[in-house]
Amino acid sequence: MAARRGICSLLSRSLLSSSCSSSSSCSSGYGFGSFLQSRGRVSRLHGIGRRFSSSALAEEELVTPPVQISYTQNLINGQFVDAASGKTFPTYDPRTGEVIAHVAEGEAEDINRAVSAARKAFDEGKWPKMTAYERSRILLRFADLVEKHSAELAALETWNNGKPYEQSARTEIPIFVRLFHYYAGWADKIHGLTVPADGKYHVQVLHEPIGVAGQIIPWNFPLLMFAWKVGPALACGNTIVLKTAEQTPLTALYVAKLFHEAGLPPGVLNVVSGYGPTAGAALASHMDVDKLAFTGSTNTGKVVLELASKSNLKPVTLELGGKSPFIVCEDADVDKAVELAHFALFFNQGQCCCAGSRTFVHERIYDEFVEKSRARAQRRVVGDPFKKGVEQGPQIDSEQFAKVLRYIKSGIESDATLECGGDRLGSKGYFVQPTVFSNVKDDMLIAKDEIFGPVQSILKFKDIDEVIQRANATRYGLAAGVFTTNLDTANTITRGLRTGTVWVNCFDVFDAAIPFGGYKMSGMGREKGIYSLQNYLQVKAVVTPLKNPAWL
Repeated sequence: MAARRGICSLLSRSLLSSSCSSSSSCSSGYGFGSFLQSRGRVSRLHGIGRRFSSSALAEEELVTPPVQISYTQNLINGQFVDAASGKTFPTYDPRTGEVIAHVAEGEAEDINRAVSAARKAFDEGKWPKMTAYERSRILLRFADLVEKHSAELAALETWNNGKPYEQSARTEIPIFVRLFHYYAGWADKIHGLTVPADGKYHVQVLHEPIGVAGQIIPWNFPLLMFAWKVGPALACGNTIVLKTAEQTPLTALYVAKLFHEAGLPPGVLNVVSGYGPTAGAALASHMDVDKLAFTGSTNTGKVVLELASKSNLKPVTLELGGKSPFIVCEDADVDKAVELAHFALFFNQGQCCCAGSRTFVHERIYDEFVEKSRARAQRRVVGDPFKKGVEQGPQIDSEQFAKVLRYIKSGIESDATLECGGDRLGSKGYFVQPTVFSNVKDDMLIAKDEIFGPVQSILKFKDIDEVIQRANATRYGLAAGVFTTNLDTANTITRGLRTGTVWVNCFDVFDAAIPFGGYKMSGMGREKGIYSLQNYLQVKAVVTPLKNPAWL
């Protein structure tokens, strides 16, 4: 669930590069209900004044994460090993900016070794030759082990990423397990076809594993993106070299170890941590990788695609950036729409590729919506993500933190109205005040670029034709939300929007069976569901003459 994700970028990114808490009737696919809300009302200020108290955050005692970091080396051919160079890089706690571990820094040689292991496991190993039922059982055993270790994994995800522990434990780990149950179910249901031909021929269409899959995942949802990539590739019988985001390598290494405990043969799943320009580029351009899948920024996706085409023309699946419209129609229940729009933008600290980051509101209810959106943002609980009731933790790192603040400054300088927020929160770590802008125009950077942070931009519209045109006037096309009680209005808007997903009166519903991907510069191909299997299969036609057939 894509992310400009500072990800394992192959390019350095400039700070301004182009690029629910649910009520009873608003639903989200994450389905974990409302986090506790602060009940203290904050008086409205204008301009750039602070709305949030930073002193409490600065003085609060942080929770010590209840987990030990056990795996920091690269996993190649079933073994944890140091980087070929012996180098390591630091990974940080975004609550403080302090180093929590040093991780083996994979580079081109480590990618070569991992690809060699994956190639041998595919060409000579038993994984592709196992029955599909046996592969399915390994995936199921792995899911069971993840459930057994769910508390450690949730703590590690929150410590390395900064997302609320309640979100990691109650939502993302269960979704992770569900995804592997789903793909385990598919493993023995992948089959070809027998097709008729004009003549005396027996024609089989085989669906074969594609071979060695290279996969590059982002930092915003490390575990879920692991599942989106690894699940379908293994169900189809492939082997994998996966590069983690340099910001969040820890949980991928942990679950890869659990996979081997579940019986996965050596070399089938290899995990290398490292930076984009070294490890990422080496994987994308490797001549012995048969397929590449990448989730990250659009700019980096272009580089990945170019490297793949200039090497062995390997097929590429891309899940890239977005600037998703969230359209609130004039018939909306304003209170419910405010809550869902708030969730659509602020979930996961705003670090979500499909975040509803352009909130279009009908002019008849615009003022009321802005007032209530400001009040909801001011009640948002920001703090140590390990503490119960916290809705928002820190941004991932200093780069993303600075980028978000830079976009906020751009919004102010563009004469959008800063309703609340607009600054850092506390003096330590990467916490940003929940920020709301009104009177936003389509040509402002905060309305055009993927900010990837807790910044809500509220725009006004007059009629359906206008909002469809404006919603589509972007280089992105990942997702959209529509809030209306009128079925005809919903049908008109959903068919008019050029996006890969449209959520109607809900948002972020990520069931394992629902395909996800974008139009335009939001990517190519689909993740999840039956469509994801197509990414990891080759189609082969086998034609055999028939002698004196009884029928054709």
